[in-house]
Amino acid sequence: MDFESLVKHISTIQNTLQAQAAHAVNLALTSRNWLMGCYIVEFEQHGEDRAAYGEQLLKKLEQRLKTKGLNERRFREFRRLYLVYPQLKEPISQYIASQIQIRQSLTAEFTEPIRRLVTAESENGVWKLSTEHPQTETWMIPADRLFNRLSSTHLNTISGIENPVKRAFYEMETMRGCWSVKELERQIASLYYERSGLSKNKEALSALVQQQATLLQPKDVINTPVTLEFLGLNERALVTENDLEQSILDNLQRFLLELLCKGLHNISYANKFIMQSDLN
Repeated sequence: MDFESLVKHISTIQNTLQAQAAHAVNLALTSRNWLMGCYIVEFEQHGEDRAAYGEQLLKKLEQRLKTKGLNERRFREFRRLYLVYPQLKEPISQYIASQIQIRQSLTAEFTEPIRRLVTAESENGVWKLSTEHPQTETWMIPADRLFNRLSSTHLNTISGIENPVKRAFYEMETMRGCWSVKELERQIASLYYERSGLSKNKEALSALVQQQATLLQPKDVINTPVTLEFLGLNERALVTENDLEQSILDNLQRFLLELLCKGLHNISYANKFIMQSDLN
């Protein structure tokens, strides 16, 4: 093995395991978000004291938990994620079952609701959303692909789309091009779905979009506020070298402007003083 081979092997190990770590974090985050949404819907529909909270439930939940990253807005997103993607129950239940440490740490009080809510044994109507439109199953993306191929942020963004066909379009295109979340948001904002529908050559348009797209990187999964909050890390970790450079330039620009303004003010004052002296 020569030096170049060593460099290649080290680089491969770094990139492969970094991607694996990002994937592991993402699976846990997606599972957390979906399960929280599941429990919220379950409580709203069947909670013993749900009438006491009503529309204030999510706000009260935020106030009671006092956990960074778990606020009313996020709870709404988690609930929406669960309602839009009830089919994720299968891959998430398999994921939970495969995590030995998770199983061992869960108490009986917690595992029973998980078993009842996350497995197909539930008969309380929570899962009815997954079978209300059987005609759509032929084009729906398999749940295991959604769970394993899309990040929690991708799923959160796409779940905000009401049209199920449009959702499936962006799911497929995101997986096909391995888009970053910013790229997904950009394509939604540019009406890519609508443009594709009007295009005579859809394949050519898709190829052009994918060629120009920004690809997802492992750091894009980890280096987000949601992930950092989930891991209990300080958001200052989000500061990149480019951010630091831009901050320095912004502060330097502000300093120079203040200095220039003060200089002009002093010059103006001096000229006024000289003119008054001449008049005297």
